[in-house]
Amino acid sequence: MSHGRHTTMVIIGGWSMVIFSILFVGITLLIDSLAQAQQMLYGLEQHNLFKVAAGSNTIRTLLVVYAILPLLIIPGAVGAFYIFSDKYEANMRCGLFFAAAGAFALTLSLLMLPSINWHLATYINTLPAAQQGMMIILLQSFHTYFGVYVGDIMGFGCLLVWFFISSIIMIKTDHMPHIVGIIQLVLAICAALILTVRYTGLVPDIHVNVQAPGIFALWIFIYGIALISLRKD
Repeated sequence: MSHGRHTTMVIIGGWSMVIFSILFVGITLLIDSLAQAQQMLYGLEQHNLFKVAAGSNTIRTLLVVYAILPLLIIPGAVGAFYIFSDKYEANMRCGLFFAAAGAFALTLSLLMLPSINWHLATYINTLPAAQQGMMIILLQSFHTYFGVYVGDIMGFGCLLVWFFISSIIMIKTDHMPHIVGIIQLVLAICAALILTVRYTGLVPDIHVNVQAPGIFALWIFIYGIALISLRKD
């Protein structure tokens, strides 16, 4: 690092990414477990949506926390920028912008779950049959816009650009073992392939067994551990 005063920011950034990864996976599993224990009200699978469970205030609170977790990626990206800015400032600055854009887009997308999704999905079944169709179309529209375009394409897409930039820099730099950069690059390629295959419809059931967000969390976890382990030369 070019400035010793940035060491604290690097450590904070590393821990932010580690905490994000652990909580992101942990809260996902907890919400799934709690939702499975709830009474299922009705299913919207025929409309390419989901099953609707009788939610609780606990689940809604967890969804809010879950939605703002991606913001922890931003201090992580800032810490990574300071590590490699001595030789690769332009590359890492570009990656930092993509990481911030992806984190904000992902948060905006996930905030749909405890807000728009919560209200519409809860009351669709109580509406007259004539109005249910209109509300289902509205719910599909929100999921397409916030879920696919904002969350997956912009959110995960921008994060993937940051992944590839950071992975290549990690392979080229002497700050950490090159094998870490190679592992990160392989994970980034896998995440990109899974998202591409999933949304092109070539293998529609791939997301059942392999979840791209899990690979994203693993990449960020490894990056965070790498930042924490670094020390000033």
